[in-house]
Amino acid sequence: MVRDNINIIRDFFRLVKGSKLWITFLFLGSILAHLCSLLIPVFTSDIVYHVTKHHVQAAYLSILFLGITYVAYNLFWFLNYVSYSYNFKYSYRNLREKIVDKVLTYDQDFEDKLSKGVILNTVNTDVAHLSEMIDQICEIIVVFVKVIALIFIFLKTNIIIGLIVLLFEYLYLEAYDYCNVRSTKYLMGQYKYRDKLTDNLSQILNGLSEIKTFHIYDKMKHNFNVIANRWSNQYMKKRYYVNIRGSLIPFIIHFGKIILYLVLVTLVLNGTYEVDTLILLISYFETTMTNTQNLMTYSRQIREWSVSIKRIETVLNYSSNQMLEFGMNDNDYIQGLVQFDHVTFSYKTKNKGNISDISFCAKPNQITALVGHSGSGKTTITSLLLRKYKVDAGQISIDGENIYDYSKKIYSTNVVSVNQSPFIFDMSIRKNLSLIDANPMHQIEACKRVGIHDYIMSLPKGYNTLLLDNASNFSGGQRQLLAIARTLLSKAEILIFDEVTSSLDPLLVEKIKEIFEDLKQDHTIIIITHKKDVMQKADHIVVLNKGKIVGEGTHDELMKENAYYIDLQTHNYSSSHKKEDSDSDIIKEG
Repeated sequence: MVRDNINIIRDFFRLVKGSKLWITFLFLGSILAHLCSLLIPVFTSDIVYHVTKHHVQAAYLSILFLGITYVAYNLFWFLNYVSYSYNFKYSYRNLREKIVDKVLTYDQDFEDKLSKGVILNTVNTDVAHLSEMIDQICEIIVVFVKVIALIFIFLKTNIIIGLIVLLFEYLYLEAYDYCNVRSTKYLMGQYKYRDKLTDNLSQILNGLSEIKTFHIYDKMKHNFNVIANRWSNQYMKKRYYVNIRGSLIPFIIHFGKIILYLVLVTLVLNGTYEVDTLILLISYFETTMTNTQNLMTYSRQIREWSVSIKRIETVLNYSSNQMLEFGMNDNDYIQGLVQFDHVTFSYKTKNKGNISDISFCAKPNQITALVGHSGSGKTTITSLLLRKYKVDAGQISIDGENIYDYSKKIYSTNVVSVNQSPFIFDMSIRKNLSLIDANPMHQIEACKRVGIHDYIMSLPKGYNTLLLDNASNFSGGQRQLLAIARTLLSKAEILIFDEVTSSLDPLLVEKIKEIFEDLKQDHTIIIITHKKDVMQKADHIVVLNKGKIVGEGTHDELMKENAYYIDLQTHNYSSSHKKEDSDSDIIKEG
């Protein structure tokens, strides 16, 4: 038990950064309060002794000392409690920020190793557990020393009494620790299935529309109940040991108390000890066993919360061969010439989308379109350009410089993308835009440029309109225009658009095409599209098939000689999409 707790405490301090000041006060308050608790039985027995001896003045003096000790006892605990509160706040903030900072570095494949349920529960629950844990560590250290001191007092007073106390102390610790180990095992099982429940419920919430459309409520409920039942099984197995620990193991203490009473009463009756000594030793035995119970409670909590340590370490230690470091190149005078030079890349967990020996250029003031059937490697190319993965071979450069040599600040502000389903945060339009640029005039300019400003101003609260649930109160087209405006605020030179027109009606597609034409005047535009008319608008088209380039040129050039591109133009290969509502409301702008 001791070795396990030492290892857990070591892991805790390696992981959690606490406030040195408040941890010092936490320990100081606890130590002084426990010292006071040792004096209380002394003054209580003194009162009994002086009363039986009719020492009136001494009895009242002992009562005074007892009162002062009680006041000090409570004040020291107040110091401990206040210190705990401030240290919790400090530790919680630091640990939470450490996890969020790490999560923000995750690559696109993190869910192959970590589920969202694990991450959400770790941030919401495990961080709070570890922020509380310093108090348990403080108490387990102080109480352990206190119990050792009490056993030493018993042994020094009477070796037989000391051995009796030591025997029952040992039996209680062993039985309690055994239950702690077993219950913690099944607690880990509960955590495992709790994460799965969170994942499952998240899928239900995200797929409510499909669940209702396909009438699969019963199947989804069944899947949820299967996981819930497994959680319940782990809970019941844990409760078996919790029940023994809470109701049967205390019998050891009670039996020990009876044995101690028999021995002490015998010693008092034969004149070996006075009544006050009996009261003192009984009080110390009560204190010893109460503190032993507390010690094992703290040990149980530390052991259970060690699960939180492992879970947080799992989140923090996530690594991938695809996680990339940034370079030191701070050159911000980027023109936007993108070059792929014999680039090859294969996914480690899937075969679809791999590319081989890809070479092409995307020039400033041009629209470069990547076209091809699903799985041909289009999105892989843009993902590599966005540094989501590292190439297996070849080189990607911007203005002749390897993309991995640029600093994080320079690269992230010069290469940005808008995808098919842009994420809009649950905040006002103004705050969404302010995440990129807080200047209201810049926001208005960007919204005017993409043609959504007039629509925003027609809303009762204008730019202060609250967008909820990924802007579900906006149509798909309005979300796209807002996302493009947000992208423009980044002042990036290279803009990537991944299927931004796929779910839009023809009128809004025409609007997006006009935006592309406008943006290319001062940007490098790279688009992925299945729309034939959008392809035709591109200045340069890169045709992909099964991860290889099978054609390059303008629309007219490719229509003359490229059979694969001709097939794309003459057959409808785009996926059918549900038309978004209200898109036509904003077409009349600009």
